[in-house]
Amino acid sequence: MSMPSYGQRSDPRAAPDCPRHPGVRSVDYCKRCNRPMCVDCAIPTEVRSICVDCASPKRGWARRASRVGAPVVTYSMMAICVLMYVVTSVSPSLKASLSLVPATLASHPWTILTGAFLHGGLLHILFNMLSLYWVGRAIEPVMGRWRFLTLYLVSALGGSAFILAWCLIQPSEIFVSTVGASGAVFGLFGAVFVLQRLGGSDTTSILTLLGINLVYGFVVSGISWQGHIGGAIAGVAATWVLARLARPRAGVTEAAQNRRQALAALGMIAGMVALNSLAFRVLVEVYGA
Repeated sequence: MSMPSYGQRSDPRAAPDCPRHPGVRSVDYCKRCNRPMCVDCAIPTEVRSICVDCASPKRGWARRASRVGAPVVTYSMMAICVLMYVVTSVSPSLKASLSLVPATLASHPWTILTGAFLHGGLLHILFNMLSLYWVGRAIEPVMGRWRFLTLYLVSALGGSAFILAWCLIQPSEIFVSTVGASGAVFGLFGAVFVLQRLGGSDTTSILTLLGINLVYGFVVSGISWQGHIGGAIAGVAATWVLARLARPRAGVTEAAQNRRQALAALGMIAGMVALNSLAFRVLVEVYGA
């Protein structure tokens, strides 16, 4: 029986599989997160090795999702918005039943989401689709498709929740119809801010863009600045939660982390629906149905 050389396992068959490459035996454990890693995942340091995730912990979660191809979700959301614009232009009655009007939410509960896929005019949809195209193509490959879809839906619902909550301060807004993907788009802006912060990049540009667009919403009449603020807050929160759950942890495989993120995604969507329901319930209690 030969003696193992320095750094070699006495029984390689006893090594667990690499969590990033199922079926590939690990050669060491990461000194930071203690997860097993194969040769391709091990990055040597002065003392032992670290895994590729821990080599750049702020960007590791994004790197794992960067294997996504074309931004399918971005294009799908754009296609739905354009289709709904064409359909509702032909059928105004359908647009009325899908637009968010707080006073009619009891009979039209779906409008907390469908309103985010409608638009009031050609310029309205043009600007929103351009923003969605530019930002979505940039961050969907970084976040991954289902994470990006979660972000988009949570942001849209966050915008609706803030619109409903604002009616408690401004009761006349109860009868105002709101449409547009702006809340979701502002959520994407918020996601860019979080991604840049986690990556150590300068956030001046995105903060300036957010500030200009928010001010524009206050200055120009007919723009739902409430939806913008609600969407941005929801987008920041959703991205931060997903990023935190994706950070490497000792004894937790990548598959387990993905499951946790999926559960968190469903929980955030359900939570935003519940928040809209709560805001409407408070409106009913204060002003009556």
